Amino acid sequence: MSASAPERSARRRSGRRAMRLPRLPRLTRLPRLSRPAVFARRRPVADRHLAREQRRRRLRLLAIAAGVVAIVAGVWAVLFSSLFAVRDVDVVGLSEESSLAGSAQVITAAAIPVGEPIARLDTTGAQERVSALPWVEEVEVRRAWPDSVVLAVTERTPVAVVESPDPFDPDGEPVRQGVDESGVVFDPPGGLWLTDPVIRGEARAIPEAVAVVASIPADIERRVRDVQAVSPDDIRLRLGNDAIVRWGNADEPEFKAEVLTALLPRRAKGYDVSAPRLPTTFDERGPKD
Repeated sequence: MSASAPERSARRRSGRRAMRLPRLPRLTRLPRLSRPAVFARRRPVADRHLAREQRRRRLRLLAIAAGVVAIVAGVWAVLFSSLFAVRDVDVVGLSEESSLAGSAQVITAAAIPVGEPIARLDTTGAQERVSALPWVEEVEVRRAWPDSVVLAVTERTPVAVVESPDPFDPDGEPVRQGVDESGVVFDPPGGLWLTDPVIRGEARAIPEAVAVVASIPADIERRVRDVQAVSPDDIRLRLGNDAIVRWGNADEPEFKAEVLTALLPRRAKGYDVSAPRLPTTFDERGPKD
């Protein structure tokens, strides 16, 4: 028995329903991030970097300010405050004989103001004032931080005695001064301990006389009683027996000494070795028998 048309139609619809696949669940779409949202997430990181950079800048500024304050305070303390002011002035380098009187003369001449900041001390002026003392050969002014000044002095050393008949001392005796190897005449602060050789004569001839005294050999020097400085080219030696030796200037001292030694046995009252190749004698008494 055949089915009717409505039945066949109903069967076909039921079969189609049975063959349909089950419907899959709908996927949920992720929310799409917009550009403002990304920047919003990055902004806290940038803010942290900016804050850190600002802190570093403030620290650098504080360090610079502290350094400037320290420099200003240091300059003020050194140049203007009493923290580094002169309190002591010491003199070194003097001999035992000159230490007492010489130190007083040096300190007075230096005129270093006590209480002045040591950094502002005029060392050049103090050095020039001390160097003006005739018996001072060299002087060095040193700062001894924090509050002392040292004056290192080198004295002139007398090699002979210069005797001047004018002026006289209070006792009526000729004034005696020392003279160093460069011909500078001075009064040693500790007194003149040297007694010979004595140089008398023209002031302009004193340096040459000193050069002669320094150049003559020791065996001749022992015979010399005093030196007469007539002129720079006419230096005369008075020997212990009162004989006069015309030495001339300081040239050829060894040759002159050799010639004089050969002439001394003649026992003359005068010898002229100023031209050693043409020596002469005066008032010879002849050799001893």
